[in-house]
This record gives sequence, structure tokens and C-alpha cells, in this order.
Amino acid sequence: MDTEKSINLLNSFIIINNARIKRYKNASKEAKQAYLKKVFENFQITSQRCKSELKQEIIKLGGTPAKDRSNQGYFHSIWYYFLNKLIEKDLHDVIYSCVRNETIVIQSYYEAIYNNLECLSIQQQNMLNEQYLRLNVERDKMQSYRSAF
Repeated sequence: MDTEKSINLLNSFIIINNARIKRYKNASKEAKQAYLKKVFENFQITSQRCKSELKQEIIKLGGTPAKDRSNQGYFHSIWYYFLNKLIEKDLHDVIYSCVRNETIVIQSYYEAIYNNLECLSIQQQNMLNEQYLRLNVERDKMQSYRSAF
């Protein structure tokens, strides 16, 4: 297992979660419904937990966790684009945008995990799979809101 490659891969997940936290902070500001604000706050908490787990693992490997910076590569550029798209105030548009972005997060997790198994220990694979499942549940929740509108 290439430790440097593992650290870089785990840092890419930190970048994804940093962007997700920012996205839901913005979405929370845009939402007028209290229940939706709470949902967005809970999604931020999920990503903060994922980020914390990732940081601990990177430190165990002797690496330095990624900082929250503006230009961090591919995953960040995708999220930066969608952050700017969340300006619409219409509830349907906000929810649709969130579902679309959650799908991108889920796909990014899936592809990064399964295309890089050789870089990850069994424990790291389990941690990322658990995060993937948590984020997938939240995407499903957003899809149920979209279906309701």
C-alpha cells in the first residue's frame, strides 16, 4: 500500500466534505422553511463527522489533512460550480439542486473508493463505505423531498 497515495485519496474526501458543508450552509441561508434548515444543518454535521474521521486516519498515516482552501482540484471545482448555482430562491429549485449535488457526492465516493482499493486498508475501506452509506441515506432523504414537491 502506497501511504502517500492513501493520504492524497483520503484528503480528496476531506475536500468533498468541506464543499458539502459550505453548500449546506448556503442552502440553509436560502431556505425559508424551518424543517429544511434543520435538514441542511444535519447534513453539515454528517460531513463534519466524516471529515473528522478522515483527518484522524490521515494523521495516523503520518500525513497532513487538507485545509479548506478555494482551489483544491477536481472535486472542489465541481462543488464551486454548484455552490454558485444555489442562488435560486425557489424551494423546488433548491431541493433539486441539492439532490443533483448529492448524487455527484455519492458517485465521487463510489468511484474514488472502488477505483483505488489497492491504496486503502480494509479499515479505511470500511470507514469510507460507512460514510458512503450515511451520505446515500441523506441523498435519499433529499430525493423524497423532491418527490413531495
